[in-house]
Amino acid sequence: MADKHWTTAEVHEALVVLYLRLNGYFTSGLVVHAPEWGQSRTEIDCLAVRHPNHIQPDRGIGPAAFLGLRDDRVDLLVCEVKSVAAEVAFNERLRADPSVLESVLRWAGVIGNSEVPRVADQLLPILREGRESPRAGDGVTANGVRVRGLLCCPPATQADLPTGWCLLGPEILRYANECFNPAVPREPCSTRYNFKLWGRWLAPLVEYFKSVKVGEAPTLDGIYGSVDAA
Repeated sequence: MADKHWTTAEVHEALVVLYLRLNGYFTSGLVVHAPEWGQSRTEIDCLAVRHPNHIQPDRGIGPAAFLGLRDDRVDLLVCEVKSVAAEVAFNERLRADPSVLESVLRWAGVIGNSEVPRVADQLLPILREGRESPRAGDGVTANGVRVRGLLCCPPATQADLPTGWCLLGPEILRYANECFNPAVPREPCSTRYNFKLWGRWLAPLVEYFKSVKVGEAPTLDGIYGSVDAA
């Protein structure tokens, strides 16, 4: 299925991107530049924005409840993807340097520049607390835009991280399987087409999900095998 050997970290990032795209988000990575030659201040694994008028009724599936979406808000997610449960936290520069978070918010462009310092100031304590913050799923709202930090760990299960707001593998696999393999055919939405239309980054994952047999569930090991991940 794949035309390259993936690392497991690449699989994990791609799964997060796929999950968010299926939920109506536009996604991008982001490098926060530094003045020193050959350096950067940090990298954002996935920056995702969803607009309140998003709808895809022909698919017959609503957004994942995990995301706690608000129909009256633009939703901006600053995502950190980890491969080890014990390491689930936002990167140090993002947590420690307000100017880094401000750069991310300005690049996203969904908040007025005058509001950026206030939003960054309110969001930083939540990022520092991480998934255990009682405000993690709520984030900070400014002028109809909600900004949240989302920690993600596709290899982890609820047994590994029993508390807090964190996107785990079982939720990603469950929702993707529901989207790609409906129990009943959808009349307005064919589930068979040229899967390469998803692009080189996501097509191998879509092909894997579509190959899962009726009555079976997708697995992370199955995805690793489909892209020769090591």
